[in-house]
Amino acid sequence: MNIIQQFIKSFYAPKTVAAFRFQKFGKSILYVFFLMLIASVPVGVLTSVSFYNSFNELRDSMSEDIPDFKLENGLLSADMEKPYIDKDNDFTFIFDTTGEVKPDDVEEYNNVVALLKDEAIVVDPSGMQRMQYSTFGNISMTKDELLDLSKNIEGLLPVLIPIILVIAYIFQTGLKFIGISVLASIGLIFKNTMQRNLTYKQLWVLSAYAVTLPTIFFAIMGLLRITVSLDFLLYWFVAIMMLYLIIKEVPKPKKRA
Repeated sequence: MNIIQQFIKSFYAPKTVAAFRFQKFGKSILYVFFLMLIASVPVGVLTSVSFYNSFNELRDSMSEDIPDFKLENGLLSADMEKPYIDKDNDFTFIFDTTGEVKPDDVEEYNNVVALLKDEAIVVDPSGMQRMQYSTFGNISMTKDELLDLSKNIEGLLPVLIPIILVIAYIFQTGLKFIGISVLASIGLIFKNTMQRNLTYKQLWVLSAYAVTLPTIFFAIMGLLRITVSLDFLLYWFVAIMMLYLIIKEVPKPKKRA
């Protein structure tokens, strides 16, 4: 059975997956890389395209619509009486040096870049990221200087984005290996309870296939930009249940006469 057939069977055929316990360990490792390629690359590409479009929209808004400003001593200052909020399709840009807009207000948007008085906030499908200006040290920058910097960064994006995608893929795959190892440890409890003759290596192999369903499910949710409540608990519940059903299909050792 090839790796694509194994991938498909992992969604609905615990009995077939149970037979994978005899395969070579290297094939299971290859399967994890294959699984993460399917799960992470489409989401990464979508996020990259969204980032690139947001970057251009952000630069255009800064150059045309907001007043001159200065970043100094970790604080952003400008001559303005009320916040500037520009919503274009699914992207929102907020510029506020008055302190009127709070981080909780920014979190209400799905796709937003907010430059506030003392921090920058980005909200995208992956969540909310906050960065204090003070983390950059005692830097001083004006609007014109920032626009010049953005032009240089734009020229590097075609190189930087693929590198970031590869790094993110390797990092997420590493986390998946750790998660599979934890799941295999949980499988030790199941195999003892159900009296199945399985080694940890075999449990690891079965766990690699047990995580297919929750991994792809959350990848699809990421593509559709749908937030799932209690995603961490749901992922582990489905993965553990899949492993339980797989181990259940492993025949019990025959009793000696």
